Amino acid sequence: MYKFALAIKVIFGLFNSALAAPEIWAEPVPYFLDKQIGNYIAPLSERGPGHRGLDVLVGNESIRAPKAGFVAFNGLVIDRRVVTIRSGDYRISFEPVCSDLAVGQAIDQGELVGHLCEGEAGYQEHCEGCVHLSVRVDRGYLNPMLFYGSLMPSKIVS
Repeated sequence: MYKFALAIKVIFGLFNSALAAPEIWAEPVPYFLDKQIGNYIAPLSERGPGHRGLDVLVGNESIRAPKAGFVAFNGLVIDRRVVTIRSGDYRISFEPVCSDLAVGQAIDQGELVGHLCEGEAGYQEHCEGCVHLSVRVDRGYLNPMLFYGSLMPSKIVS
């Protein structure tokens, strides 16, 4: 009976314990929060429609690494240049961004990632002068605002 009561306490403890707030990342461009123009919209299914990141006005400003890691991808995806930084469980991508970084290269927080660049022939930008920022984990996409202090994780309340 004691083991059963302990198991129940542990299970309910998991649901009642508050999750720690995510760490705050460095801004990829100065005044990042003031330059956000497109909001994250979670898809209803894995391949359903949504906006899996944020659009940020950057103009001619440099894009900097929000978190230390290594370059996991730097290349063309369909008709635009994409740079992805792997940092622990997170994959942080910017598009369309041109960069001189090599895949596998270590990158420090705040280090230059690249600059906004034009897409290939046929690319249609969905916002002028902006870069799309997305954050992925194995389970899918996360709202990048979680890492800039604007959102807090949900918690179950009774």
